[in-house]
This record gives sequence, C-alpha cells and structure tokens, in this order.
Amino acid sequence: MHNEQERIISMINQIAENNISAGDESAVATIVAGHVKKFWPRRMKNMLKDYIEQGGPALHPAALQAGKQLFEESKA
Repeated sequence: MHNEQERIISMINQIAENNISAGDESAVATIVAGHVKKFWPRRMKNMLKDYIEQGGPALHPAALQAGKQLFEESKA
C-alpha cells in the first residue's frame, strides 16, 4: 500500500473513532462524510474512492460507509 494511501486510511479511521460517541454507525458515517466533504482536497477523496472500489479492507466500518455515502452523492 502506498504511504499516502496509508495516511489517508489512518486519518479517516481516526475521524470515525473520534466520533464513535455520536451514536450508531450510520450517525458516525454521516459525521465522517461531512468532514471529508468539507475539508479533504479532491486528490485525497479520489484516493479514498479508489481504495473503497478495491473493497476498503482496512477501513473502520463507519469510515467505509461514509466513503460510500460520499461517492453515491457525487453520482447524483
């Protein structure tokens, strides 16, 4: 795995872990998706999208759900 990709995975997993108190996985995913949408540059979002398309095996479940939410929104 590429170092930058590892960093992005670590970052999104940390965001999910830091928001676990927000409630269920869906609520955490919504917070994570909002953070990524607002603060991450397109390059980082594209790297996350590529990783999710490969299955995203190292992602926290809420982080994976957040990524899927983001990329479904962008298709609409």
